[in-house]
Amino acid sequence: MFQRFFHWLSLTPTERRVLLFLAGTLVAGAAIRYYQEASPPGWKFDYRAADSSFAAYQQRVAADTAEAAPIAGDQPLNINTASTADLLSLPGIGRTLAERIVQHREQAGRFVAVDDLQRVKGINKKKFEKLKPYISVQ
Repeated sequence: MFQRFFHWLSLTPTERRVLLFLAGTLVAGAAIRYYQEASPPGWKFDYRAADSSFAAYQQRVAADTAEAAPIAGDQPLNINTASTADLLSLPGIGRTLAERIVQHREQAGRFVAVDDLQRVKGINKKKFEKLKPYISVQ
């Protein structure tokens, strides 16, 4: 039956294969489209709960960070006599930076002025301005 039809259209065997492929693709596409329209809509995630949980987490972390931020006591800390542990009580000073301050003091000698602290690697102008109220040189 197909041979008569293709013979009537005067198609070569290669053209017949292409025509059958296109017809098969068309039928498969129609079947897929029908299936997608007939199936219920996909599951959608409600991000509102996750967003509120994330916002609460951020607030909790910010509060913990603010509470945990060590602030030096009422008296400014003498950076010429302060130990690494003492320097850790300053805001923005971690273990590595505290060790660098002590190492700089041992190698270059005592700090003459508070501004000399800026010579320590890792202390830029912004960090220095943050530290300035908490440090002294005696």
